[in-house]
Amino acid sequence: MPPACRPGTAAAATLVIAITVWLALRGVARISMAGAAPGPAAPLVGPRVRAWYRGLLAPLEDVLVGARVHPDALTGAQLAVSVLAGAAFWAGWLFVGGWLTIVAGTLDILDGGVARRAGVAGPRGALVDSLVDRCAEFATFLGLGAFFRDSWVLLALAVACFGSFMVSYTRARAEGLGIDVQLGSAQRPERYLILGCGAWLSDLVAHLTCGRVGPTHAVLVGAIVVLAGLSAWTALERARHATAALRRPAS
Repeated sequence: MPPACRPGTAAAATLVIAITVWLALRGVARISMAGAAPGPAAPLVGPRVRAWYRGLLAPLEDVLVGARVHPDALTGAQLAVSVLAGAAFWAGWLFVGGWLTIVAGTLDILDGGVARRAGVAGPRGALVDSLVDRCAEFATFLGLGAFFRDSWVLLALAVACFGSFMVSYTRARAEGLGIDVQLGSAQRPERYLILGCGAWLSDLVAHLTCGRVGPTHAVLVGAIVVLAGLSAWTALERARHATAALRRPAS
């Protein structure tokens, strides 16, 4: 049975989110335009947005370092929040699951920033962070898979999950061979944003329209299909780049 329709609550939430996004975009616009223009293999979230968001988190990083919060605690919190996001998706709470996914992505940024500011960044932390990232992504995809278990969307989710894992694996394997491959449209921040924003926006649309416009949760379905395509393409881009680099003779 579909959840009760609450268009008034959804409209209020939409207004708050729209104001927040508008203020955020004003902050992005103030950031310098310096730097090279993004190329065809550039991430969807550009350097200005990334710089703005990291600047937004910088005071929180200072507070965490001052409180002696270890980066491992933030990494563990990221995994816990991702498990909660997967559980929320499983239960059909898409708005909650979407925001929890974005919170998990924010914690993923914070643990690295805190580690660098505290001077404890190192290979061990990078390994733990990478392993937890894979577990966190799987928990999110598992919850979404349970939600769409009786739909064709499950196939798109499988492709998105496989593509996301291959994006990270291709980079790790290439770096093990001495090749840096950070290119691609669907890097980890993009994956968090596509799934997170797609989920809560889909729930808002479903409440605003009360199911009168298109199939329920079509926005989330579209986000999953886009993520499947972008993640697969990014993995192929990275593999192609690494292969080409290995063919070049050593100087």
